[in-house]
Amino acid sequence: MNRRRFLVFHIALAIVLCLGLATVAIAQTPKPNELVKITAAKISPALSAGGASTLNVDAQVVDGWHINSAKPFSDDYIPTKMTVDGPVGLTIGAVKYPPQETITLEFAPSDKLSVYSGKLSFAAPLKAARDFTAKPGDKITITIDYQGCNNTECLRPASVTKTIDISPKQTAGVAGSVAASAIAGGSGSDPGTIERVFLNHGMFLGFLAVLLGGLALNLTPCVYPLIGVTVAYFGNQGGGPRRIVVLAVLYVLGIALMFSSVGVAVAMSGGLFGAALQNPWVLSSIAAVLVLLAGSSFGLFTIQPPQWLMQRAGAARPGYAGSMLMGLGMGVIAAPCIGPIVLGLLLMVERSASPFFGFALFFTLAIGLGLPYIALAMAAGSIRRLPRSGEWLAWIEQLFGFVLIGLALYFLDPVSPNHLMTRILPFYAAGVGIYLGFITRAGRYWRPFLVIRSALGVIAVAALIWMLIARPARPALHFEPYSSEVLASAAEARKPVLIDFSADWCIPCREMERSTFIDPGVVHEASRFVRLKANLTAEDKVNDELTHQFDIQGVPTTLLIDSNGKVSQRKVGYIGPQEFLADLRRVD
Repeated sequence: MNRRRFLVFHIALAIVLCLGLATVAIAQTPKPNELVKITAAKISPALSAGGASTLNVDAQVVDGWHINSAKPFSDDYIPTKMTVDGPVGLTIGAVKYPPQETITLEFAPSDKLSVYSGKLSFAAPLKAARDFTAKPGDKITITIDYQGCNNTECLRPASVTKTIDISPKQTAGVAGSVAASAIAGGSGSDPGTIERVFLNHGMFLGFLAVLLGGLALNLTPCVYPLIGVTVAYFGNQGGGPRRIVVLAVLYVLGIALMFSSVGVAVAMSGGLFGAALQNPWVLSSIAAVLVLLAGSSFGLFTIQPPQWLMQRAGAARPGYAGSMLMGLGMGVIAAPCIGPIVLGLLLMVERSASPFFGFALFFTLAIGLGLPYIALAMAAGSIRRLPRSGEWLAWIEQLFGFVLIGLALYFLDPVSPNHLMTRILPFYAAGVGIYLGFITRAGRYWRPFLVIRSALGVIAVAALIWMLIARPARPALHFEPYSSEVLASAAEARKPVLIDFSADWCIPCREMERSTFIDPGVVHEASRFVRLKANLTAEDKVNDELTHQFDIQGVPTTLLIDSNGKVSQRKVGYIGPQEFLADLRRVD
């Protein structure tokens, strides 16, 4: 009896576990319109005639899934878009999107995707007309259009909507604010390298990267002359080594305070900085300034500290306060040269909307920039002659000039048709490498530096050749458009059938076309099948009927039908070449 109870108990436990696993398996594929949920929508401050407010929208993507960002890396992928509709008299500004994540999928580690996942925060500026008055029944409608995928499949495009009642009796309850995290919120721009470090590796490594970036800024062309000012200033300071160290620390602190104030100001701008960077005229103006600064690196004109500062450096006011004021002045002088590099950090701060984070980020950057000056201050008394610029600095100046032009092209990319600048940049980089490696005269006569520039030139030539080589296309599977008549003919002829359900916006589908469907073994084995492709990109009646007929929840979905007309296998998601070949061989 005990054995029987023991056996019944374990059978019941097995059934419960199986039901639980089945429930989990079913829950893993949400309906397209359930993939994203708008969790909160608030207006802060409350709407008033002639006033400015911000609409903050929080959303959540189902765990294990992601949606394309507002600016995906391919024009074929459907971007996420938030639209806001309101009553007459209310102007809605450019939407600020969450920070984009750059990910790779397991089956395509070389392809990068720009996506959103997890908790999302959107923001839209609102401007009420001077005669605006909320009337009973007035509403603001928020719609988020998106298209989601997980690591193996993609769902059809969908949208979610939320409505806010702004009628007079509701207005007071609508007002509120949304606290921003250190790197939350954002414009639609792609995060830079530093921001990816923060997102992927945490605060410690992020701030360490900023500190090292500050050190690297000392190689920029118009920061180098500040070394002479620093040496001249501290060379005329009296006192022992301890006093010099304190003065040097205050000097660096002055630089740090100047930069940190910029970070705080941008964080408190209320999104004006990021919104401006979505304007084509602003982007074009920034690109023009970058090209102008590049002209300085190529010797067309010179950017250097003002002559009055150079002349008065040696006679500058001594003392602790004078040292800090000198540092503040050095920060102002360095700003024009390192501005383009700092621009990415400004975007991070604007996205965070956190004055504390803005202060900490730029304080860390300035400390990295100023650390070498502490050593210079200590050695100022013994340094009698600075090393001359030499060919190596001329080469570095040219490099920074080309980098500035590259940044200009980057800022023009959103303005150019079909992301033309993104396609040009790799070839531009290769051309720059060839010029700096073999053509320019700078650094040619100093043998150690000649080796470095020659190595860069060789790498650039190899990269250019690799990009220009025409690779022969491998034979791929040929599919006929899906047709019920062709499917019926295959059943009459007792031929096996392969049906591929895909869509233009489906990332795993594209990867199967580039890997699975060009594998020689797959091509050979699939030749005995009648091959049909059902493209579900269009949201029309025909595709809706197909979706219901074959119970398609996501794409890619692959059906294998044997020669008897029975479905032998159904798989959802990416299938690799070897697995797909084994599946084909099992079908008669």
